[in-house]
Amino acid sequence: MGERAIWTPTFGNGGVTITSFASVGFVVPDSIRLQSDGKILVLVQNGNVANEVLRYTASGVLDTTFGSNGVVVLPQAFGPGSGTMDLQPNGQIVIAGVVTGSNGSALGAERLNTDGSLTTFGNKGLATASLGSRGVGVGEVVLVQPNGFILVGVQVGPTGRRQPFQVMLARFSFVGTLDTIFGAQGVAVANGPSGCNALAQLSNGDYLVVSALAVAEFTASGSVASTITPAALIASNGSSAFSTNVFQPNGDYLFGTELFVGEESRGHNSSAEVLRFTETGAADVSFANPTFHYIGAGGSGIEALVDGLAVQSNGDIVVVGSQVTFAQSGTTTVNGLARLTPNGNLDPAFGNGGTVANSVPAGMGGLNGVVIQTNGNIITVGTANNGTALTLARYLGS
Repeated sequence: MGERAIWTPTFGNGGVTITSFASVGFVVPDSIRLQSDGKILVLVQNGNVANEVLRYTASGVLDTTFGSNGVVVLPQAFGPGSGTMDLQPNGQIVIAGVVTGSNGSALGAERLNTDGSLTTFGNKGLATASLGSRGVGVGEVVLVQPNGFILVGVQVGPTGRRQPFQVMLARFSFVGTLDTIFGAQGVAVANGPSGCNALAQLSNGDYLVVSALAVAEFTASGSVASTITPAALIASNGSSAFSTNVFQPNGDYLFGTELFVGEESRGHNSSAEVLRFTETGAADVSFANPTFHYIGAGGSGIEALVDGLAVQSNGDIVVVGSQVTFAQSGTTTVNGLARLTPNGNLDPAFGNGGTVANSVPAGMGGLNGVVIQTNGNIITVGTANNGTALTLARYLGS
């Protein structure tokens, strides 16, 4: 392991912080964000019963000035695997996801003050936009605009056989009411890129919606634009766990994926790969996109997975995920971390030829999300103790 990829010993306990939960079931990290003061926010799904926001100091210790000893249990739980987070300009914390009630499912948003207390927002702390009878597909994304308005996006199910998945966008005001000048009474539904993994606001007021390889532009009023007009980004969504799309500052977007050899369901032989696309959706042919494993050369029964991306201030790209080996003796998982140069090559100055893998502490289940501190150090989030605990780790980035 290269010196630029070791855990930083001044963070947590020897570079790693493990937080256990008093719950039955698995802990799933949904989102990780950095505050302007360097404190670390993590949104987790605690079993199937609650969503919790945890705040850590910049040195990896639970911040006792936030909520109850560093933890806030949200009054409205989002569905399993549902949850995303962003920060308002004043430091307040917005959490969004899918909620289910007596009137069916809805896109919901809650907001916390900087100390973890609830703000006056929406209806008794919850802002919602009905999903009607539509089923929800993969992922939710929340984007806080510079003016404090909140845009939430989600993939919704097809309207009928042989119909595509669609994108649903809901825009809320600063106080949590639907912005009725957007779409139809605050909600826009369209084919778009058939999903929503990343959001950005352009200087012309329009929005970019990205799903895997595809991108679409929605106007400021909520309709799909016929073409994408390149414009500067003024805001993009924060880092979510299991998010394989991320915007670069110039509007280009990245897609992390797995490249399988043979059928995906047979052999489990896959390499990690990162692709880059221009703002208009064209593949960036100048970007080298090598396939790689976090450790070794791969082979039958070995999967290298991508679960999170982040871009450093110098343009380097950090990839996190896991490498899973399937064998008759059982399945083993190691944490995976890689760094690419701005042109897409593995960074030889990072780790072992650009990659890092570790299996300590025992029971870690891979890395799910990543953020970059202002000094270039890398904060990762994942699970430990076979999925019943949360782990944060900090790696030297430069």
